[in-house]
Amino acid sequence: MAGKKGNPLARILRAFRPGPAQEDMPHAEKPVEIGGTGDMPDAQDAVFLRELAGSAYDDIPALRRALSDFLRGQGLPAAYDSRLMLTMTEVLTNLARHPEDKPRHVRISLRIGARDVALDIADDSTPFSDFEEKRKAALQPHHAGETMRESGYGLPCILKQHSGISYVPAEKSADGLNHFRVSDARGDIAAPAPPAPPREARRGRVFVVDDDPVTLAANRKILGESYDVTAFSAAIDAVKEFSRNRPDIVISDLHMPEMDGAALRRALSVLPGGDVTPFIFLSAQSEGAQSPYINALGVDDFLCKPVEPAQLKSVVERLIRRAQQVRQSLEGRFHEDLNRYLKPALPERYGGWRITTLNRMAEAGGGDFTLHRETPEQMTVFLADVMGHGAQAKFFAYAYAGYLRSLFRREAGAEDPAAFLASLSDAVEGDAFLESIIMTCQCFRLSDGGRVDIASAGHPCPGLVREDGGGEIIEVAGPLPGLVAAPRYALKSLTLKPGESLVFATDGFLQSFDDKATVEGLFQRLAEAEAGDMRKPPLPTLLWNEFLAAQALTDRAPDDATLIIAEYGGTS
Repeated sequence: MAGKKGNPLARILRAFRPGPAQEDMPHAEKPVEIGGTGDMPDAQDAVFLRELAGSAYDDIPALRRALSDFLRGQGLPAAYDSRLMLTMTEVLTNLARHPEDKPRHVRISLRIGARDVALDIADDSTPFSDFEEKRKAALQPHHAGETMRESGYGLPCILKQHSGISYVPAEKSADGLNHFRVSDARGDIAAPAPPAPPREARRGRVFVVDDDPVTLAANRKILGESYDVTAFSAAIDAVKEFSRNRPDIVISDLHMPEMDGAALRRALSVLPGGDVTPFIFLSAQSEGAQSPYINALGVDDFLCKPVEPAQLKSVVERLIRRAQQVRQSLEGRFHEDLNRYLKPALPERYGGWRITTLNRMAEAGGGDFTLHRETPEQMTVFLADVMGHGAQAKFFAYAYAGYLRSLFRREAGAEDPAAFLASLSDAVEGDAFLESIIMTCQCFRLSDGGRVDIASAGHPCPGLVREDGGGEIIEVAGPLPGLVAAPRYALKSLTLKPGESLVFATDGFLQSFDDKATVEGLFQRLAEAEAGDMRKPPLPTLLWNEFLAAQALTDRAPDDATLIIAEYGGTS
Protein backbone atom coordinates (compact mmCIF):
# COMPACT_ATOMS: atom_id res chain seq x y z
CA MET A 1 0.00 0.00 0.00
CA ALA A 2 1.00 3.64 0.06
CA GLY A 3 4.15 4.62 1.85
CA LYS A 4 4.70 7.51 4.21
CA LYS A 5 3.18 9.99 1.84
CA GLY A 6 -0.14 8.17 1.81
CA ASN A 7 -2.27 7.48 -1.17
CA PRO A 8 -4.48 10.39 -2.28
CA LEU A 9 -7.21 8.39 -3.96
CA ALA A 10 -7.14 5.78 -1.22
CA ARG A 11 -7.71 8.53 1.32
CA ILE A 12 -10.42 10.16 -0.77
CA LEU A 13 -12.30 6.92 -1.25
CA ARG A 14 -11.84 5.81 2.35
CA ALA A 15 -14.27 8.50 3.48
CA PHE A 16 -16.96 6.82 1.45
CA ARG A 17 -16.37 3.38 2.92
CA PRO A 18 -18.53 2.26 5.88
CA GLY A 19 -17.41 2.89 9.45
CA PRO A 20 -16.63 0.10 11.93
CA ALA A 21 -17.18 -3.46 10.78
CA GLN A 22 -20.63 -4.87 11.53
CA GLU A 23 -19.31 -7.26 14.15
CA ASP A 24 -17.54 -4.39 15.94
CA MET A 25 -20.68 -2.28 16.36
CA PRO A 26 -22.17 -2.60 19.85
CA HIS A 27 -25.78 -2.37 18.69
CA ALA A 28 -25.30 -5.34 16.36
CA GLU A 29 -25.71 -7.64 19.38
CA LYS A 30 -29.26 -6.46 20.16
CA PRO A 31 -32.07 -8.93 19.46
CA VAL A 32 -33.90 -7.70 16.38
CA GLU A 33 -37.07 -8.75 14.59
CA ILE A 34 -36.14 -8.96 10.93
CA GLY A 35 -38.43 -9.40 7.95
CA GLY A 36 -42.08 -10.33 7.98
CA THR A 37 -41.94 -13.53 10.02
CA GLY A 38 -40.72 -12.24 13.36
CA ASP A 39 -38.24 -15.13 13.54
CA MET A 40 -34.82 -14.56 15.01
CA PRO A 41 -32.08 -14.98 12.41
CA ASP A 42 -30.43 -18.38 12.27
CA ALA A 43 -26.76 -18.67 13.12
CA GLN A 44 -25.82 -19.13 9.46
CA ASP A 45 -27.82 -16.14 8.28
CA ALA A 46 -25.91 -13.02 7.21
CA VAL A 47 -27.29 -9.94 8.97
CA PHE A 48 -26.78 -6.25 8.18
CA LEU A 49 -27.90 -3.80 10.86
CA ARG A 50 -27.67 -0.03 11.12
CA GLU A 51 -29.37 2.38 13.53
CA LEU A 52 -29.77 6.10 12.87
CA ALA A 53 -30.61 9.00 15.13
CA GLY A 54 -33.42 10.75 13.26
CA SER A 55 -34.22 10.36 9.58
CA ALA A 56 -30.55 11.16 8.78
CA TYR A 57 -30.97 11.60 5.04
CA ASP A 58 -27.36 12.74 4.87
CA ASP A 59 -26.37 9.21 5.91
CA ILE A 60 -27.95 7.58 2.85
CA PRO A 61 -24.84 7.71 0.57
CA ALA A 62 -22.72 6.11 3.31
CA LEU A 63 -25.48 3.58 4.04
CA ARG A 64 -25.67 2.61 0.38
CA ARG A 65 -21.95 1.97 0.32
CA ALA A 66 -22.06 0.04 3.59
CA LEU A 67 -24.88 -2.10 2.23
CA SER A 68 -22.97 -2.59 -1.01
CA ASP A 69 -19.96 -3.83 0.94
CA PHE A 70 -22.14 -6.18 2.97
CA LEU A 71 -23.87 -7.62 -0.11
CA ARG A 72 -20.59 -8.32 -1.86
CA GLY A 73 -19.79 -11.99 -1.55
CA GLN A 74 -23.32 -13.00 -0.49
CA GLY A 75 -23.94 -14.73 -3.81
CA LEU A 76 -26.84 -12.50 -4.86
CA PRO A 77 -27.08 -11.20 -8.43
CA ALA A 78 -25.77 -7.66 -8.85
CA ALA A 79 -29.15 -6.61 -10.21
CA TYR A 80 -30.82 -7.73 -6.97
CA ASP A 81 -28.24 -5.85 -4.89
CA SER A 82 -29.27 -2.72 -6.77
CA ARG A 83 -32.94 -3.44 -6.08
CA LEU A 84 -32.30 -3.68 -2.35
CA MET A 85 -30.37 -0.41 -2.32
CA LEU A 86 -33.08 1.32 -4.34
CA THR A 87 -35.78 0.13 -1.92
CA MET A 88 -33.79 1.26 1.11
CA THR A 89 -33.15 4.66 -0.45
CA GLU A 90 -36.81 5.12 -1.43
CA VAL A 91 -38.12 4.34 2.06
CA LEU A 92 -35.51 6.44 3.89
CA THR A 93 -36.15 9.36 1.53
CA ASN A 94 -39.83 9.21 2.35
CA LEU A 95 -39.13 9.12 6.09
CA ALA A 96 -36.90 12.17 5.78
CA ARG A 97 -39.40 14.20 3.79
CA HIS A 98 -43.02 13.44 4.47
CA PRO A 99 -44.18 12.23 7.92
CA GLU A 100 -45.81 14.91 10.05
CA ASP A 101 -43.65 13.82 12.99
CA LYS A 102 -40.19 13.05 11.66
CA PRO A 103 -38.49 9.92 13.05
CA ARG A 104 -36.10 10.23 15.96
CA HIS A 105 -34.88 6.67 15.47
CA VAL A 106 -34.54 4.50 12.35
CA ARG A 107 -33.30 0.92 12.21
CA ILE A 108 -32.33 -0.83 8.96
CA SER A 109 -32.15 -4.63 9.17
CA LEU A 110 -31.34 -6.99 6.32
CA ARG A 111 -31.24 -10.77 6.76
CA ILE A 112 -29.90 -13.05 4.03
CA GLY A 113 -30.87 -16.62 4.80
CA ALA A 114 -30.68 -19.93 3.00
CA ARG A 115 -34.31 -19.66 1.89
CA ASP A 116 -35.09 -15.96 1.64
CA VAL A 117 -33.91 -12.38 1.91
CA ALA A 118 -35.80 -9.93 4.14
CA LEU A 119 -35.33 -6.18 4.60
CA ASP A 120 -36.99 -4.41 7.53
CA ILE A 121 -36.91 -0.62 8.03
CA ALA A 122 -38.31 0.40 11.41
CA ASP A 123 -38.99 3.96 12.60
CA ASP A 124 -40.89 5.97 15.21
CA SER A 125 -42.42 8.60 12.90
CA THR A 126 -46.08 9.25 12.14
CA PRO A 127 -47.45 5.90 10.90
CA PHE A 128 -48.26 5.41 7.27
CA SER A 129 -52.06 5.23 7.00
CA ASP A 130 -54.30 2.98 4.88
CA PHE A 131 -51.39 0.97 3.53
CA GLU A 132 -53.41 -1.78 1.86
CA GLU A 133 -55.69 0.70 0.08
CA LYS A 134 -52.75 2.69 -1.19
CA ARG A 135 -50.95 -0.48 -2.15
CA LYS A 136 -53.89 -1.48 -4.34
CA ALA A 137 -54.12 2.02 -5.79
CA ALA A 138 -50.39 2.00 -6.55
CA LEU A 139 -50.94 -0.89 -8.93
CA GLN A 140 -53.29 1.17 -11.06
CA PRO A 141 -51.73 2.63 -14.23
CA HIS A 142 -52.53 6.24 -13.33
CA HIS A 143 -50.49 5.91 -10.14
CA ALA A 144 -47.41 4.53 -11.88
CA GLY A 145 -45.47 7.79 -11.78
CA GLU A 146 -46.23 8.86 -8.22
CA THR A 147 -43.48 9.68 -5.79
CA MET A 148 -43.10 8.50 -2.22
CA ARG A 149 -45.58 10.89 -0.73
CA GLU A 150 -48.45 9.76 1.46
CA SER A 151 -50.40 9.05 -1.73
CA GLY A 152 -48.31 6.04 -2.57
CA TYR A 153 -45.05 5.63 -0.60
CA GLY A 154 -43.27 5.02 -3.91
CA LEU A 155 -45.11 1.72 -3.99
CA PRO A 156 -45.23 1.41 -7.80
CA CYS A 157 -41.43 1.34 -7.70
CA ILE A 158 -41.05 -0.99 -4.71
CA LEU A 159 -43.81 -3.39 -5.78
CA LYS A 160 -41.94 -4.02 -8.99
CA GLN A 161 -38.78 -4.91 -7.07
CA HIS A 162 -40.03 -7.51 -4.57
CA SER A 163 -42.50 -10.38 -4.29
CA GLY A 164 -43.36 -9.73 -0.63
CA ILE A 165 -44.12 -6.33 0.89
CA SER A 166 -45.90 -5.37 4.12
CA TYR A 167 -46.29 -2.50 6.56
CA VAL A 168 -46.97 -2.79 10.30
CA PRO A 169 -47.77 0.48 12.13
CA ALA A 170 -46.35 1.11 15.57
CA GLU A 171 -49.63 0.42 17.36
CA LYS A 172 -49.61 -3.16 16.05
CA SER A 173 -45.91 -4.02 16.39
CA ALA A 174 -44.27 -5.62 19.42
CA ASP A 175 -41.53 -3.00 19.73
CA GLY A 176 -43.72 0.10 19.19
CA LEU A 177 -42.08 1.01 15.87
CA ASN A 178 -43.45 1.20 12.36
CA HIS A 179 -42.05 -1.59 10.16
CA PHE A 180 -41.77 -1.43 6.36
CA ARG A 181 -40.79 -4.91 5.15
CA VAL A 182 -39.91 -6.50 1.85
CA SER A 183 -38.87 -10.08 1.19
CA ASP A 184 -37.96 -12.43 -1.64
CA ALA A 185 -37.39 -16.18 -1.83
CA ARG A 186 -33.79 -17.12 -2.57
CA GLY A 187 -34.92 -19.43 -5.37
CA ASP A 188 -36.68 -16.57 -7.12
CA ILE A 189 -33.66 -14.32 -6.71
CA ALA A 190 -31.09 -16.83 -7.90
CA ALA A 191 -33.10 -18.15 -10.83
CA PRO A 192 -32.16 -16.38 -14.04
CA ALA A 193 -35.00 -14.41 -15.51
CA PRO A 194 -36.65 -16.21 -18.43
CA PRO A 195 -35.86 -14.65 -21.77
CA ALA A 196 -38.42 -12.09 -22.75
CA PRO A 197 -40.64 -13.17 -25.64
CA PRO A 198 -39.98 -11.43 -28.92
CA ARG A 199 -41.58 -8.05 -28.75
CA GLU A 200 -44.12 -7.47 -31.45
CA ALA A 201 -43.97 -4.11 -33.12
CA ARG A 202 -47.01 -2.03 -32.22
CA ARG A 203 -49.59 -2.08 -34.97
CA GLY A 204 -50.33 1.38 -36.23
CA ARG A 205 -53.70 2.83 -35.28
CA VAL A 206 -55.88 4.15 -38.13
CA PHE A 207 -59.10 6.19 -37.99
CA VAL A 208 -61.31 5.79 -41.06
CA VAL A 209 -64.20 8.28 -41.36
CA ASP A 210 -66.87 7.95 -44.07
CA ASP A 211 -70.66 8.28 -44.16
CA ASP A 212 -70.86 5.60 -46.88
CA PRO A 213 -71.10 2.23 -45.07
CA VAL A 214 -69.86 0.27 -48.11
CA THR A 215 -66.69 2.37 -48.50
CA LEU A 216 -66.18 2.36 -44.74
CA ALA A 217 -66.36 -1.44 -44.55
CA ALA A 218 -64.12 -1.90 -47.62
CA ASN A 219 -61.34 0.37 -46.32
CA ARG A 220 -61.57 -1.16 -42.88
CA LYS A 221 -61.05 -4.60 -44.38
CA ILE A 222 -58.16 -3.46 -46.62
CA LEU A 223 -56.22 -1.89 -43.76
CA GLY A 224 -57.28 -4.26 -41.00
CA GLU A 225 -54.71 -6.86 -42.04
CA SER A 226 -51.85 -4.56 -40.99
CA TYR A 227 -53.34 -1.94 -38.66
CA ASP A 228 -55.77 -1.47 -35.79
CA VAL A 229 -58.61 0.28 -37.58
CA THR A 230 -61.42 2.24 -35.93
CA ALA A 231 -64.28 3.18 -38.25
CA PHE A 232 -66.58 6.18 -37.82
CA SER A 233 -69.67 7.01 -39.84
CA ALA A 234 -69.85 10.48 -38.23
CA ALA A 235 -66.88 12.85 -38.04
CA ILE A 236 -67.85 14.24 -34.64
CA ASP A 237 -67.37 10.76 -33.12
CA ALA A 238 -63.81 10.68 -34.47
CA VAL A 239 -63.10 14.03 -32.79
CA LYS A 240 -64.33 12.73 -29.42
CA GLU A 241 -62.29 9.53 -29.68
CA PHE A 242 -59.11 11.28 -30.85
CA SER A 243 -58.25 12.70 -27.42
CA ARG A 244 -58.81 9.32 -25.72
CA ASN A 245 -57.11 7.12 -28.28
CA ARG A 246 -54.88 9.14 -30.56
CA PRO A 247 -54.33 7.46 -33.95
CA ASP A 248 -51.24 7.35 -36.13
CA ILE A 249 -53.19 8.48 -39.20
CA VAL A 250 -56.68 9.70 -40.12
CA ILE A 251 -58.40 8.85 -43.44
CA SER A 252 -61.56 10.82 -44.08
CA ASP A 253 -64.16 11.32 -46.76
CA LEU A 254 -64.30 14.94 -47.87
CA HIS A 255 -68.06 15.35 -48.37
CA MET A 256 -70.17 14.29 -45.37
CA PRO A 257 -73.31 15.71 -43.72
CA GLU A 258 -73.18 17.82 -40.54
CA MET A 259 -69.36 17.79 -40.23
CA ASP A 260 -67.46 17.32 -43.46
CA GLY A 261 -63.84 16.28 -43.90
CA ALA A 262 -62.54 19.84 -43.93
CA ALA A 263 -64.29 20.64 -40.65
CA LEU A 264 -62.92 17.41 -39.18
CA ARG A 265 -59.39 18.41 -40.16
CA ARG A 266 -59.79 21.84 -38.55
CA ALA A 267 -61.27 20.32 -35.38
CA LEU A 268 -58.44 17.83 -35.00
CA SER A 269 -55.71 20.39 -35.68
CA VAL A 270 -56.47 22.25 -32.43
CA LEU A 271 -56.28 19.08 -30.30
CA PRO A 272 -52.95 18.00 -28.74
CA GLY A 273 -51.02 16.17 -31.44
CA GLY A 274 -53.75 16.71 -34.01
CA ASP A 275 -51.77 19.13 -36.13
CA VAL A 276 -48.93 16.62 -36.65
CA THR A 277 -51.06 13.49 -37.19
CA PRO A 278 -51.00 12.49 -40.89
CA PHE A 279 -54.32 13.14 -42.62
CA ILE A 280 -55.64 11.75 -45.95
CA PHE A 281 -58.74 12.86 -47.85
CA LEU A 282 -60.79 10.38 -49.89
CA SER A 283 -63.27 11.81 -52.36
CA ALA A 284 -65.09 10.86 -55.54
CA GLN A 285 -64.46 14.39 -56.81
CA SER A 286 -60.87 14.62 -58.03
CA GLU A 287 -60.98 18.40 -58.39
CA GLY A 288 -60.68 18.72 -54.60
CA ALA A 289 -57.02 17.74 -54.82
CA GLN A 290 -56.22 21.02 -56.62
CA SER A 291 -58.44 23.21 -54.43
CA PRO A 292 -56.48 25.99 -52.66
CA TYR A 293 -58.97 25.71 -49.82
CA ILE A 294 -58.23 22.00 -49.34
CA ASN A 295 -54.48 22.50 -49.71
CA ALA A 296 -54.59 25.21 -47.04
CA LEU A 297 -55.80 22.62 -44.52
CA GLY A 298 -52.38 20.97 -44.55
CA VAL A 299 -53.45 17.45 -45.51
CA ASP A 300 -50.80 14.89 -46.42
CA ASP A 301 -52.51 13.25 -49.41
CA PHE A 302 -55.70 13.28 -51.49
CA LEU A 303 -56.95 9.99 -52.98
CA CYS A 304 -59.83 9.60 -55.42
CA LYS A 305 -62.53 6.98 -54.94
CA PRO A 306 -62.52 4.18 -55.71
CA VAL A 307 -58.96 3.75 -54.48
CA GLU A 308 -56.97 0.63 -55.28
CA PRO A 309 -56.19 -1.45 -52.15
CA ALA A 310 -52.45 -1.54 -52.97
CA GLN A 311 -52.35 2.24 -53.39
CA LEU A 312 -54.19 2.85 -50.10
CA LYS A 313 -51.87 0.51 -48.21
CA SER A 314 -48.79 2.09 -49.76
CA VAL A 315 -49.81 5.65 -48.92
CA VAL A 316 -50.77 4.79 -45.34
CA GLU A 317 -47.51 2.89 -44.74
CA ARG A 318 -45.42 5.72 -46.21
CA LEU A 319 -47.09 8.45 -44.13
CA ILE A 320 -46.97 6.51 -40.85
CA ARG A 321 -43.31 5.61 -41.38
CA ARG A 322 -42.43 9.19 -42.24
CA ALA A 323 -44.20 10.50 -39.13
CA GLN A 324 -42.29 8.00 -36.97
CA GLN A 325 -38.98 9.07 -38.51
CA VAL A 326 -39.73 12.73 -37.84
CA ARG A 327 -40.73 11.97 -34.23
CA GLN A 328 -37.61 9.90 -33.58
CA SER A 329 -35.43 12.60 -35.08
CA LEU A 330 -37.00 15.27 -32.88
CA GLU A 331 -36.67 13.09 -29.76
CA GLY A 332 -33.03 12.38 -30.59
CA ARG A 333 -32.31 16.08 -31.00
CA PHE A 334 -34.08 16.82 -27.73
CA HIS A 335 -31.91 14.32 -25.82
CA GLU A 336 -28.79 15.65 -27.51
CA ASP A 337 -29.76 19.20 -26.57
CA LEU A 338 -30.55 18.05 -23.03
CA ASN A 339 -27.17 16.40 -22.57
CA ARG A 340 -25.38 19.35 -24.13
CA TYR A 341 -27.19 21.73 -21.80
CA LEU A 342 -26.47 19.64 -18.70
CA LYS A 343 -22.88 18.66 -19.49
CA PRO A 344 -20.72 20.10 -16.69
CA ALA A 345 -18.30 22.73 -17.98
CA LEU A 346 -16.06 25.08 -16.01
CA PRO A 347 -13.28 27.45 -17.11
CA GLU A 348 -9.85 25.84 -17.13
CA ARG A 349 -8.24 28.79 -15.38
CA TYR A 350 -9.30 31.27 -12.76
CA GLY A 351 -6.67 33.47 -11.19
CA GLY A 352 -4.09 31.16 -9.65
CA TRP A 353 -6.38 28.13 -9.99
CA ARG A 354 -6.26 25.43 -12.61
CA ILE A 355 -9.58 23.59 -12.92
CA THR A 356 -10.12 20.22 -14.59
CA THR A 357 -13.68 19.00 -15.22
CA LEU A 358 -14.25 15.42 -16.39
CA ASN A 359 -17.70 13.99 -17.02
CA ARG A 360 -19.39 10.86 -18.31
CA MET A 361 -23.09 11.19 -19.14
CA ALA A 362 -25.04 7.93 -19.06
CA GLU A 363 -28.32 7.34 -20.87
CA ALA A 364 -29.81 5.52 -17.90
CA GLY A 365 -28.22 7.54 -15.11
CA GLY A 366 -29.40 10.54 -13.17
CA GLY A 367 -28.37 14.03 -14.17
CA ASP A 368 -25.20 15.88 -13.07
CA PHE A 369 -24.79 19.55 -13.84
CA THR A 370 -22.71 22.55 -12.80
CA LEU A 371 -23.24 26.28 -12.60
CA HIS A 372 -20.54 28.88 -12.03
CA ARG A 373 -20.18 32.61 -11.67
CA GLU A 374 -16.98 34.62 -11.93
CA THR A 375 -16.17 38.04 -10.49
CA PRO A 376 -12.74 39.71 -10.22
CA GLU A 377 -12.59 38.63 -6.58
CA GLN A 378 -13.89 35.05 -6.66
CA MET A 379 -15.46 32.22 -8.65
CA THR A 380 -18.44 30.35 -7.20
CA VAL A 381 -19.23 26.83 -8.44
CA PHE A 382 -22.40 24.79 -7.89
CA LEU A 383 -22.17 21.01 -8.46
CA ALA A 384 -25.43 19.02 -8.45
CA ASP A 385 -26.40 15.36 -8.77
CA VAL A 386 -30.09 14.60 -9.39
CA MET A 387 -30.92 11.10 -8.18
CA GLY A 388 -32.81 8.73 -10.43
CA HIS A 389 -32.45 6.92 -13.72
CA GLY A 390 -33.59 7.29 -17.27
CA ALA A 391 -35.17 10.12 -19.20
CA GLN A 392 -37.20 11.28 -16.20
CA ALA A 393 -34.08 12.00 -14.13
CA LYS A 394 -32.55 13.88 -17.08
CA PHE A 395 -35.69 15.97 -17.42
CA PHE A 396 -35.74 16.73 -13.68
CA ALA A 397 -32.07 17.74 -13.85
CA TYR A 398 -32.87 19.98 -16.84
CA ALA A 399 -35.79 21.57 -15.00
CA TYR A 400 -33.76 22.07 -11.83
CA ALA A 401 -30.82 23.54 -13.72
CA GLY A 402 -33.08 26.02 -15.49
CA TYR A 403 -34.70 27.06 -12.23
CA LEU A 404 -31.34 27.46 -10.50
CA ARG A 405 -29.68 29.59 -13.14
CA SER A 406 -31.59 32.72 -12.24
CA LEU A 407 -31.33 32.06 -8.49
CA PHE A 408 -27.63 31.28 -8.73
CA ARG A 409 -26.78 34.36 -10.78
CA ARG A 410 -28.74 36.56 -8.41
CA GLU A 411 -27.52 35.10 -5.11
CA ALA A 412 -24.13 33.46 -5.65
CA GLY A 413 -22.18 36.67 -5.93
CA ALA A 414 -23.71 38.25 -2.84
CA GLU A 415 -23.79 35.26 -0.48
CA ASP A 416 -21.24 32.73 0.69
CA PRO A 417 -21.83 29.08 -0.34
CA ALA A 418 -23.60 28.17 2.91
CA ALA A 419 -25.99 31.11 2.65
CA PHE A 420 -26.69 30.28 -0.98
CA LEU A 421 -27.62 26.69 -0.12
CA ALA A 422 -29.93 28.00 2.61
CA SER A 423 -31.63 30.28 0.06
CA LEU A 424 -31.95 27.36 -2.34
CA SER A 425 -33.42 25.12 0.37
CA ASP A 426 -36.00 27.74 1.34
CA ALA A 427 -37.05 28.07 -2.30
CA VAL A 428 -37.31 24.31 -2.75
CA GLU A 429 -39.33 23.79 0.43
CA GLY A 430 -42.13 25.97 -0.91
CA ASP A 431 -42.19 24.42 -4.39
CA ALA A 432 -44.21 21.21 -4.81
CA PHE A 433 -42.43 20.27 -8.04
CA LEU A 434 -38.87 20.81 -6.78
CA GLU A 435 -39.67 19.06 -3.48
CA SER A 436 -40.38 15.89 -5.44
CA ILE A 437 -36.86 15.90 -6.92
CA ILE A 438 -34.05 14.40 -4.85
CA MET A 439 -30.79 16.24 -5.43
CA THR A 440 -27.47 16.35 -3.63
CA CYS A 441 -25.32 19.39 -4.26
CA GLN A 442 -22.19 21.22 -3.23
CA CYS A 443 -21.27 24.87 -3.54
CA PHE A 444 -17.70 26.11 -3.31
CA ARG A 445 -15.97 29.44 -3.85
CA LEU A 446 -12.40 29.88 -5.07
CA SER A 447 -10.58 33.09 -4.17
CA ASP A 448 -7.13 34.48 -4.76
CA GLY A 449 -4.46 33.42 -2.32
CA GLY A 450 -5.67 29.80 -2.34
CA ARG A 451 -8.73 30.35 -0.15
CA VAL A 452 -11.68 27.98 -0.62
CA ASP A 453 -15.11 28.12 1.06
CA ILE A 454 -17.27 24.99 0.81
CA ALA A 455 -20.85 24.09 1.80
CA SER A 456 -22.63 20.82 1.11
CA ALA A 457 -26.23 19.57 0.90
CA GLY A 458 -26.12 15.79 1.19
CA HIS A 459 -23.20 15.57 -1.24
CA PRO A 460 -20.03 13.44 -0.81
CA CYS A 461 -17.22 15.24 0.98
CA PRO A 462 -14.39 16.62 -1.14
CA GLY A 463 -10.80 15.48 -0.72
CA LEU A 464 -7.62 17.53 -0.33
CA VAL A 465 -4.49 16.22 -2.07
CA ARG A 466 -1.28 17.80 -0.85
CA GLU A 467 1.75 18.49 -2.98
CA ASP A 468 3.71 15.69 -1.29
CA GLY A 469 1.07 13.11 -2.25
CA GLY A 470 -0.70 12.93 1.12
CA GLY A 471 -4.38 13.61 1.41
CA GLU A 472 -7.33 14.09 3.71
CA ILE A 473 -11.10 14.34 3.59
CA ILE A 474 -12.66 17.77 4.07
CA GLU A 475 -15.57 17.04 6.39
CA VAL A 476 -18.52 19.21 5.39
CA ALA A 477 -22.17 18.19 5.44
CA GLY A 478 -25.72 19.52 5.44
CA PRO A 479 -29.33 18.50 4.71
CA LEU A 480 -30.71 18.11 1.21
CA PRO A 481 -32.41 21.19 -0.27
CA GLY A 482 -35.98 21.46 0.98
CA LEU A 483 -35.58 18.71 3.57
CA VAL A 484 -36.04 20.92 6.65
CA ALA A 485 -37.38 24.40 7.26
CA ALA A 486 -34.86 27.23 7.75
CA PRO A 487 -31.77 24.99 7.44
CA ARG A 488 -28.33 26.05 8.59
CA TYR A 489 -25.41 24.91 6.46
CA ALA A 490 -21.86 24.71 7.78
CA LEU A 491 -19.23 26.69 5.89
CA LYS A 492 -15.82 25.06 5.67
CA SER A 493 -12.97 27.43 4.84
CA LEU A 494 -9.37 26.51 4.12
CA THR A 495 -6.35 27.90 2.34
CA LEU A 496 -4.43 25.73 -0.11
CA LYS A 497 -0.71 25.94 -0.64
CA PRO A 498 0.71 26.06 -4.17
CA GLY A 499 0.60 22.55 -5.65
CA GLU A 500 -2.32 21.36 -3.53
CA SER A 501 -5.61 20.24 -5.09
CA LEU A 502 -9.22 19.80 -4.07
CA VAL A 503 -11.16 16.87 -5.53
CA PHE A 504 -14.96 17.13 -5.90
CA ALA A 505 -16.94 14.18 -7.25
CA THR A 506 -20.49 12.92 -7.63
CA ASP A 507 -21.75 9.51 -6.52
CA GLY A 508 -21.52 8.15 -10.05
CA PHE A 509 -17.74 8.51 -9.90
CA LEU A 510 -17.18 7.33 -6.33
CA GLN A 511 -19.48 4.31 -6.45
CA SER A 512 -17.44 2.80 -9.26
CA PHE A 513 -14.81 1.85 -6.67
CA ASP A 514 -17.12 -0.19 -4.44
CA ASP A 515 -15.72 -3.47 -5.74
CA LYS A 516 -13.02 -4.39 -3.21
CA ALA A 517 -10.81 -6.19 -5.68
CA THR A 518 -10.81 -3.16 -7.92
CA VAL A 519 -10.09 -0.79 -5.04
CA GLU A 520 -7.25 -2.88 -3.70
CA GLY A 521 -5.72 -3.10 -7.14
CA LEU A 522 -6.24 0.63 -7.58
CA PHE A 523 -4.50 1.39 -4.29
CA GLN A 524 -1.58 -0.82 -5.24
CA ARG A 525 -1.15 0.81 -8.65
CA LEU A 526 -1.29 4.30 -7.15
CA ALA A 527 1.16 3.34 -4.43
CA GLU A 528 3.57 2.08 -7.06
CA ALA A 529 3.13 5.30 -9.02
CA GLU A 530 3.91 7.33 -5.91
CA ALA A 531 7.09 5.34 -5.30
CA GLY A 532 8.95 7.44 -7.84
CA ASP A 533 7.59 6.80 -11.33
CA MET A 534 8.45 10.05 -13.08
CA ARG A 535 6.01 9.19 -15.88
CA LYS A 536 3.04 9.26 -13.51
CA PRO A 537 0.21 11.16 -15.23
CA PRO A 538 -1.35 14.25 -13.65
CA LEU A 539 -3.86 13.61 -10.86
CA PRO A 540 -6.98 14.26 -13.02
CA THR A 541 -5.82 11.81 -15.68
CA LEU A 542 -4.81 9.24 -13.07
CA LEU A 543 -8.15 9.36 -11.25
CA TRP A 544 -10.23 9.33 -14.42
CA ASN A 545 -8.28 6.44 -15.96
CA GLU A 546 -8.81 4.40 -12.79
CA PHE A 547 -12.51 5.28 -12.89
CA LEU A 548 -12.78 4.02 -16.47
CA ALA A 549 -10.90 0.85 -15.55
CA ALA A 550 -13.24 0.25 -12.58
CA GLN A 551 -16.26 0.83 -14.80
CA ALA A 552 -15.07 -1.84 -17.21
CA LEU A 553 -15.08 -4.41 -14.38
CA THR A 554 -18.56 -3.73 -12.97
CA ASP A 555 -21.96 -4.87 -14.14
CA ARG A 556 -23.74 -1.95 -12.49
CA ALA A 557 -25.87 0.25 -14.69
CA PRO A 558 -23.77 3.34 -15.46
CA ASP A 559 -24.66 6.59 -13.78
CA ASP A 560 -23.65 10.12 -14.65
CA ALA A 561 -20.19 10.72 -13.20
CA THR A 562 -18.47 14.06 -12.64
CA LEU A 563 -14.97 14.78 -11.32
CA ILE A 564 -13.74 18.32 -10.64
CA ILE A 565 -10.16 18.98 -9.54
CA ALA A 566 -9.17 22.50 -8.52
CA GLU A 567 -5.39 22.87 -8.21
CA TYR A 568 -3.93 26.00 -6.70
CA GLY A 569 -0.77 27.13 -8.44
CA GLY A 570 0.01 30.26 -6.45
CA THR A 571 -0.50 33.95 -7.09
CA SER A 572 -1.32 34.56 -10.74
